[in-house]
Amino acid sequence: MKNRITLAISALFLSAMLANAQTRYLDEVFTDAEISVVSNQVYGINFSQYVPASLGGPQLIPQFYDVYMPDPTVDSESARPVIVYLHTGSFLPKGLASPMGEKTDSAAVEFCRRFARMGYVAISATYRVGWLANSTDLDLRRGTNLMAVYNAVQDAKACVRTLNGLQLGGGNPYETNMNHVALVGQGSGGYITFAYGALDNIQEVVGLSKFQYTQAGTGIYGNAVNANDPYVDVNLVGDWNGFGGQVTLTGNTTPLGLPEIDLTAVGRNYENGAGLPDDVSVVVNMGGAMGDSTWLDAGEIPIISVHCRRDFFAPYYRGMVQVPVAGQFFPVVEVAGSHTAIKMADDFGNNSVFYNANFSDAITMKARNNQYNLGNYEALLTFNIPAANPQLPFQVNSNPWDWWDPADPLGVNETNPNIKSQSMAYIDTVMGFITPRIAYIFKQDGLNVPGLGEEELNTVNENIKMFPNPASELVTIQTTADMISVMVLDLTGKEVATFAPGNKEFTMNVENLRSGVYLVAVRTEEGTTFRRLSVTTQK
Repeated sequence: MKNRITLAISALFLSAMLANAQTRYLDEVFTDAEISVVSNQVYGINFSQYVPASLGGPQLIPQFYDVYMPDPTVDSESARPVIVYLHTGSFLPKGLASPMGEKTDSAAVEFCRRFARMGYVAISATYRVGWLANSTDLDLRRGTNLMAVYNAVQDAKACVRTLNGLQLGGGNPYETNMNHVALVGQGSGGYITFAYGALDNIQEVVGLSKFQYTQAGTGIYGNAVNANDPYVDVNLVGDWNGFGGQVTLTGNTTPLGLPEIDLTAVGRNYENGAGLPDDVSVVVNMGGAMGDSTWLDAGEIPIISVHCRRDFFAPYYRGMVQVPVAGQFFPVVEVAGSHTAIKMADDFGNNSVFYNANFSDAITMKARNNQYNLGNYEALLTFNIPAANPQLPFQVNSNPWDWWDPADPLGVNETNPNIKSQSMAYIDTVMGFITPRIAYIFKQDGLNVPGLGEEELNTVNENIKMFPNPASELVTIQTTADMISVMVLDLTGKEVATFAPGNKEFTMNVENLRSGVYLVAVRTEEGTTFRRLSVTTQK
């Protein structure tokens, strides 16, 4: 029986690999010459507290995106899924914390071009930046950082709504299908994507003590505040979707040619895209973290994460965010890192969709069995890059996909090695991990991705049900034909339990299994079906 199971698994994995060869949305099916780029499109305007005095000081500013897509003259597809890419930069203007921080960063352009060559429409978007990173006042440092994330989420939602408006308005210039949207965030962009997918209750940001003023004084916007007031005042800045707290216009224009707002009035939010949807199917984090683990709840969208285990600036498990400014490090706030966020998404069942995918490629196997991926989570890719000097933990390659112009003076103090070939190799790995998972999610929503788990999906959807998944006590399996056997294997292929139900419904107890991911082989007279099961016991 074991040999038959092993052969069946091997055959299943081989067929999946062959099916994925040169498949749109999984492989690059267009060349660079067949990619069109549309630059500097405005998706919205909103208030920034950090406009320099030389440009008129605090006021409304525009936000932009660049579009990377297969040229419509060579691409016959007119309803293409969308990737919205959010750059890194510690929520600071380029140069204050790193040589990165724009929608045209080297890695942002490379990722977007690769997505476009795979057939997606990739959007590299800006968002509002600026906060008091080196303030000695913890309230101002922490509060303005939270507001930077909050404002950026509002901007990202405005961007998605604008793209929906272009499609729903009848023109659809980029030939998008906004039923299939993924947000991919790098560095600070990862903080945005995590928050975008998790924030759905204002109490998640105003009700936590770490997001409240510690003492009375002057607040973020120069207003008087009391101890325990929230940093985020929705009367000032609106909700996380970008509605409410509306600005008051004076009727004049600013040096940027935009409407001038009355700074003596209360509101600091300009509403963009009211009435348009901003739903996305999946979010991807690369080197960011989640503001607080309580943001995650059951029923939210799947999340995927890529992270360096020894990242000094954004923790992998839980820990303090450290931001380097002018050669100094400033602690900001404790957050939930990639491993914690992915574990919670699995525990809630939000990522259970990945257990049906049967990913078996080399990158998946290494990611799943990484010694720091405690739980063997399907949606977590960990890089084990050691610090060059253990006594200097901040000198670690925590963003290995970045590179920049070697003549750029902004890179003098950057700890990440400036080696393009190395960064491109890391991007190869990241794309090999996140792209099949994004495409798999889109396929569940109806996108045609030939060969992506086609056989397994049909079998799972029609012939077998297994619930709950994840499970901590009992798991029920239902089939359309009598079950000859049910075998549970760990991810090395070792048999851990075998049953002979002899009917169409069977319940097994998993309390004696260690927490982790298992393969369940269900054999009927129609054949053997494999399902992935996440077990969350106390073992």
